Amino acid sequence: MGYKRNKFKINNVKINIIFTLLFISNIILYLAFINNFYSDKNFQIPFGTLNNIITMVSAIIILGFISTRLPQFRKLGDSSIYEVCYLIIIGILSMVVSYFNKSSNTEAIIAPYMEMFKVLSVMLIFMLITTKIKPFKNIMRGKVTRKNQFLCLVIFSILGCIASLYHVYVGETPANVRTLIIMIGGLFGGPFVGIPSGIIAGVFRFAQGGVTAFPCAIATVLSGVVGSLVYVWNGKKILRSLHSILLMFYFIGFEMLLIVILTPNEISFQYVEDIYPLMLFASVMGMALFLMIVREQTRPKKEISYEELRMNEMENTLEEHIDRIEELEEEIQELKNKDSD
Repeated sequence: MGYKRNKFKINNVKINIIFTLLFISNIILYLAFINNFYSDKNFQIPFGTLNNIITMVSAIIILGFISTRLPQFRKLGDSSIYEVCYLIIIGILSMVVSYFNKSSNTEAIIAPYMEMFKVLSVMLIFMLITTKIKPFKNIMRGKVTRKNQFLCLVIFSILGCIASLYHVYVGETPANVRTLIIMIGGLFGGPFVGIPSGIIAGVFRFAQGGVTAFPCAIATVLSGVVGSLVYVWNGKKILRSLHSILLMFYFIGFEMLLIVILTPNEISFQYVEDIYPLMLFASVMGMALFLMIVREQTRPKKEISYEELRMNEMENTLEEHIDRIEELEEEIQELKNKDSD
């Protein structure tokens, strides 16, 4: 018991080290950006963009504050307060929409995010289909076999390559969710899924060419490695949703730092400035949405009847027997191969 507890603590320390290193890489990236801005004599502070961002954030904070307090107002017994708060929300929303409609840069700011969300939606549909197949379900239930791992490896490798092809251009810069796909493969399938699929998708990205081919390929491989290590050190279980989202947030910053380090300054900073917000938006939102899908599917059903319970038990028993038969067939094949040698 003491050994398991110590091992658990050591693994937690290892996971915290990964988070710390990724956090430090993000700090270095931000410092590099600040240094680049100050050293660029032609750089001008974009007051218009800052004004838009501040206005939007302020509106969100106000809306969030009012929304969380609405149930408390309703409990006071005076419905007029509750209704007035809703009117305030509608008024603020209309003002914000009107403000951004009058802004000349609205389309330029929002359009790339809408395009990126479309890319993310398509990839999430593929991921949703993946969660429905038997190998992925078995791995989620802890039934990890070579066959299940191999099939998941093939699926995540294909999805990683598709993500490299399906992207959004910001100027001449492509942005995609490739590292998100490979990170999910590592977090859910472990090293036998995350690392090989990361290598395959990384090689595919490198073969596409471009100035950032090498750092993007390295980041793709490392996303599979990081996800796999976290999977192993977390006891072959999924990280908590907040931790998984935070891991994705930090890793995108780490990927941008690799691009800054491994490409010339006149290219890297402009490249990162174009794609970093989009990739951060898509990857963090994608991780959150995917975890919601998985949690919903793995949530136990309520008020299940006795007949349904018996059917589920029989189906699970049948699947266990089928898995055992597959394992025995693999062992028999290995023995035959040894005899032939």
